[in-house]
Amino acid sequence: MFDALARRARAATERRIAKGEVRTLWASTPILTLPILARCDRLLGLQSSSLVFNTYYITRSFDINLILLEGAFRLTRSRWCLSVFRRLVFAWALLRFDVFHYFYDRGLMLSEGRYGINSEEVDLLRKSGKRLYTYAYGADVRTRETTLGLGQPNLCQECPQPGKYCICSEELLQSSLKPLAKGATAQLAMGDMLAYVPGCRDMHYWPIDATKLAAPPVAFRSGETLKVAHAPNHGHFKGTRLLINAIERLASEGEKIELVSVQGVSNSKVIGLFGASHIVADQFVAGFHGYTALEAMALGRPVLCFMRNDQMMIDPATCPIINTRPEKIYDVLKQCLRGEIDLDRAGQAGRRYVEQHYSPEAVAARLGQLYLDTANLPADLNAKLRARVTDLMKGRAEAAPAQI
Repeated sequence: MFDALARRARAATERRIAKGEVRTLWASTPILTLPILARCDRLLGLQSSSLVFNTYYITRSFDINLILLEGAFRLTRSRWCLSVFRRLVFAWALLRFDVFHYFYDRGLMLSEGRYGINSEEVDLLRKSGKRLYTYAYGADVRTRETTLGLGQPNLCQECPQPGKYCICSEELLQSSLKPLAKGATAQLAMGDMLAYVPGCRDMHYWPIDATKLAAPPVAFRSGETLKVAHAPNHGHFKGTRLLINAIERLASEGEKIELVSVQGVSNSKVIGLFGASHIVADQFVAGFHGYTALEAMALGRPVLCFMRNDQMMIDPATCPIINTRPEKIYDVLKQCLRGEIDLDRAGQAGRRYVEQHYSPEAVAARLGQLYLDTANLPADLNAKLRARVTDLMKGRAEAAPAQI
């Protein structure tokens, strides 16, 4: 059945491409950026949708949200029924879309293990002439051996239960990556995730629309109470205890400082918390910033984060993140309290940084170049893509404010 479907799906893709049409699908890990990435593709003139089967508390705003159907099949407690449902969704997508974007942990069909895209799915995408791009978000590729080899600090040192939060095992990771060696058009990663995917393409793929967020000045003066925002999903991986220790030490010395922390809340509440604070503490163990750091910078808030090296930054020369090793959190916060760091200047620099490098237009330009380099599209389609990438890059250059 699937062989006949693959032939029909290949023919459908060939017809669309011959007409100058390309349809892309971003699925199915319910990450906040998924619908924004689909929007990036639309900026390139492609037809694109995001699809999920379930959602986190952060957001439910996806183009195709199958949570109710997924929930109904899960209520049957039959893996066979759920598997049939997922295969039907995959068959529909195979006929409808030409380019598939997955994270390493799952596709549309049920995974064969805890992490990984179903190998049969990868094979069918290849047979159907689809382009498959895979991306890392962290836990889907992070192994203990490689993480410990990064040096100190690292996430595995702080992990309370190895095997629970990440793929952990090198053997499991290689099993997950093996089908992609021939099946993926390109494998991508960024920041600390580059270490786990050998031969991957280094590309920052977290878009944020700063135009939807206000960035008022940081109204803090020495002698006032410094409000430090922190929004960890797993505190042990963010260095939360280290931040708390530093703030409690400063408070015991009579310093006016307040930690405002939330977790397990919607993204809109996190945004509100950041906007009402003077500074945002991101993470101090991984060696790379999280998406919350981009949100904070888009709000014009200075960010404290440990950055392991220059490879963690898209532009080390202009990155305004205040690089803070775990043992320096106390010292850096004290500098902020004394007014030795211009928080407003750092915050506004952060806003410029995300506008320049992480706007939907900036990420769209990078995706366009990715397609030009790897998708093997016809010359006329490539010419249109190249023109669109040029326009997007030109628009970014014209919109970029002068550095102060």
